[in-house]
Amino acid sequence: MIIQNNPIKLFTLFALLTSIAGCSTNKVSTPKNYQQQEKARHTTSALNLKAVQTLASITPQLAKYRVVFVGEQHDQYSDHLNQLAIIKILYKHWGKDTRIGLEMVQQPYQSYLDDYIAGHISEREMLQGVEWYERWRYDFRLYRPIFTYAKANNIPLLALNIPKELTKKITKVGIKGLNKTERQQLPKIIDRSDADYIKRVTNIFSKHSRTSSKGIEKFLDAQLAWDEGMAFSASKYLNKHPATRMIILAGGGHVINRSGIPNRLDQKIHSHSAVVLNNIHKVPSPKQGDYLLFSSETKLPPTGLMGIVMADSKKGVLVKSVTAHSAALKAGVLKGDVIIEIDGQKIKYSTDVKVWGLDKKPDEIAELKLLRNNKTLIKKLKLTASKHQ
Repeated sequence: MIIQNNPIKLFTLFALLTSIAGCSTNKVSTPKNYQQQEKARHTTSALNLKAVQTLASITPQLAKYRVVFVGEQHDQYSDHLNQLAIIKILYKHWGKDTRIGLEMVQQPYQSYLDDYIAGHISEREMLQGVEWYERWRYDFRLYRPIFTYAKANNIPLLALNIPKELTKKITKVGIKGLNKTERQQLPKIIDRSDADYIKRVTNIFSKHSRTSSKGIEKFLDAQLAWDEGMAFSASKYLNKHPATRMIILAGGGHVINRSGIPNRLDQKIHSHSAVVLNNIHKVPSPKQGDYLLFSSETKLPPTGLMGIVMADSKKGVLVKSVTAHSAALKAGVLKGDVIIEIDGQKIKYSTDVKVWGLDKKPDEIAELKLLRNNKTLIKKLKLTASKHQ
């Protein structure tokens, strides 16, 4: 999908909302009663839909920045297609200086991204190497067009995130509870000066957890480490390669209000980045970012499913359970079976099964080689479609 040729609207928040807000908000004296209080809280802004800009029209502005953040909801295919459109546009302007920073891949796995872009390993080997389905877990098909375009144009992909193990431990013991080796994986300075950021993160935690204030502090530590770690990783690369420019893909919560990664990165590279937000479900405000994309929903096509719950084992992939009315159940696959081969492809880990299934469609036939009670069996399955797709 190309943004310019679809009903995707882009609003220049600072140009439109800032100018409108001055006309729509009036100063009021201290409220004396309930009605005055309600009036004081109520403000209205308006967008001139005839003046809505297209992505192409703001390209010259975006191209001037050294760093452009594009937020996302991880499971929204439309958001990733928007990211791809921006990458394509900026690559035309930036050329060989273009880099793509990824929240989705953790720093220790950079070499697999390098080898993938260089053509030394396949997509499957890259996904296995970065442990995509163990560490990120979202359907790779959501991101696949971005990875494919990057490889086709030799655009380096950069792993920005801190290791999952580190984040997990911080949520349990806090940053102060890390040992020396673990602490060295984080920036020396963790900036806690942004009061609005602290308030936003703690509010999110409070809405989803009933644990103590100590739990809030550890959750905040984990978020600070996550954002500071990504900002530091990006700044380290940009400062080492001063001619390069970067498009950073991250969850909207890490970029909105510029308070997650953007402000931290700007301070480290002495520059000002652009923030592009995707389909936020709240009233737009100039402080949230620079540009806001509104787009029609686009879903991934249905994928063919076997209908099993998997786990890794020493012999292959263990079938932990079989879903009712599934292809696996109809073919006679049982709980406890071990998958060792699919369509002639050796299977060692559950990731192998997920990568194999990337291009499978409903009604396709899959041939499984199984181990059951130390005997080898062959089962043929007619794949079914996921209900939610």
